[in-house]
Amino acid sequence: MPEHRGLFVTIDGPNGVGKSTIVSGVTSRLRELGFAVLETNEPTASYLGQLVRRLEEEYRGRVYACLIAADRYYHLDHEVIPALLEDKIVLSARYIASSLVLQRLDNVDLEFIWALNSQIYIPDLSVILTAPANILQHRLDQRLSLSRFEQAELRSTELSYYLDAVDFLSVRGFNILQLDNGNTPIGQNISRIVTEVDKLARSRNHE
Repeated sequence: MPEHRGLFVTIDGPNGVGKSTIVSGVTSRLRELGFAVLETNEPTASYLGQLVRRLEEEYRGRVYACLIAADRYYHLDHEVIPALLEDKIVLSARYIASSLVLQRLDNVDLEFIWALNSQIYIPDLSVILTAPANILQHRLDQRLSLSRFEQAELRSTELSYYLDAVDFLSVRGFNILQLDNGNTPIGQNISRIVTEVDKLARSRNHE
């Protein structure tokens, strides 16, 4: 990567944890502070990302893990890195932590998942949201339709895999910010993330 002042921030967590709400709130606050922000997500809105969403019920295991990884590399090449080179803050709902969980739930070996994603760009900040399993399930019960990952898996298993992902990524040099988004007010978590991003931006601008 050429030198740039952009920041890549990812938001991951179990289904029902509130990723979209947090990303939207952080985006608004950062823009109020004068930052240029690209809000994005995985799977992407590209043709490939839409295909990944449509094929979720049909393809499983390693095949689906490969499709997710392909869309991630497309995301990096066509959205994330160009925005970083324009010195923007990129906020992505879902990134590698989600693969380390959802593909494990799909019976894919952890090392295989990591090998597929070994060439990804390491975020400047990886936020992982958690919440008690009963709160996650209650939130999902309010939805009109659910994905197969939301339908098929116990929330406690998904949550435990995210805690594993925190340890897995931490030892590989990822800057992890783990936040409870169940009992902690969402506004408080938004403020915490904005504060961390602002610190990183100030540090980057003084390099």
